[in-house]
Amino acid sequence: MATTEYNSTTSSENQLKFHEGDNKTPLLIIGGIAIGSMVLHLLLTFIIRKVAKKTGWVFDNEVIKNCSIPTFFIFPVASILITLSFISTTVDPTIMDPIKHALDIILILFSTWAAIGLVKATSIAISTNNDFIKSSNSVQSRKLHTQFVVTIRCIYGLIFCIGAASILLSFPRAWELGASLLASASVVALFIGLAAKPSMENLVASLQIALTQPLLLDDYIKIDGHEGVVEEIQAQYIVVKTSDERRIIIPLSRIINGLFENYTKVNENMGMSFEFYVDYGVPLDDLKQYYQSILQKSEYWDHRDGAISIKECLENCMVLKASMTAVNVKMGSKLKGELREKLLEYIITTYPEYLPRTRHLNVEKRTGTDSMKRIVTKMEDAKLEDIPNGISEKKHFILQEKE
Repeated sequence: MATTEYNSTTSSENQLKFHEGDNKTPLLIIGGIAIGSMVLHLLLTFIIRKVAKKTGWVFDNEVIKNCSIPTFFIFPVASILITLSFISTTVDPTIMDPIKHALDIILILFSTWAAIGLVKATSIAISTNNDFIKSSNSVQSRKLHTQFVVTIRCIYGLIFCIGAASILLSFPRAWELGASLLASASVVALFIGLAAKPSMENLVASLQIALTQPLLLDDYIKIDGHEGVVEEIQAQYIVVKTSDERRIIIPLSRIINGLFENYTKVNENMGMSFEFYVDYGVPLDDLKQYYQSILQKSEYWDHRDGAISIKECLENCMVLKASMTAVNVKMGSKLKGELREKLLEYIITTYPEYLPRTRHLNVEKRTGTDSMKRIVTKMEDAKLEDIPNGISEKKHFILQEKE
């Protein structure tokens, strides 16, 4: 049975003391407080969830979504640790101290999880309530989004480092162990540093991208022959989504140290074109008029530019280039496909004779008779007055024999 023996002289005496051998009562107190803390957490979560549905604010909904699970474990673990500091038990300290240490580590782990969830909820709330993101043609929104992505990942890394350091420092000899490792593993650390050089380069490159912003999320870029939209920016690489749904993984160090094209660096307006081959006899004026008519009717065109021009003249045909503009990459891709389909259909149905053709010249095989006829023709054209009649008669005789 518990007795309320308090004494303010020493901290060890400011505890609930129990009769010797009575271990059931402190366990019941600890278990009751732990269960009560979990019930309190469930009640608070229920109330906050009801309030969040009425407010319509994104932040409180995201806090409940990302922090409810870790805080469910934080409440009982923290309450047990607090209770143990006010209860004096007869349990051997060699057993109780490791239990307290394990509870401290569990509390640090779930606190780290809750901190990450809180940061994630804050970032989602800020991004959702940003007015620039609501615009379909806002470079500023993509800049802000990119900064958030990189900054949040840096904060995540900082939280992980603090959590890991807190766990290590909870061990009494962590400082001595760390000093001995640093003193004895300098060569190993050198090799590890060399092996981790690519990862460190990509990590530094992620910070450079966040500060200098050579590319942003949803930018349309071309690198190493691949074109696509920047879908993700991770700590070590970016993901480029191509038009055929492929994902190209590119290290961040390649972005900083290499050359690439960013078509939407200044704004999202896109200029696109496609080429097609036609015969030299195609009526260009009629083709240009039809192209302008389908441009005007298209809902994807931004009315900035659009024309057909001759790009190149080949041996058997000429290459025409159809150019167009759109407000962004998505609209430009749809516009390009629509115009190409309608234009080629118009040429096939209206001017099929002006599709590219290959011309062949058939040359007849020459015979001995053909050669003799050419010789005779030349002889007839020449002045033959001085030639004897016998030669002329022989000429006609040879022709008759050959025929």
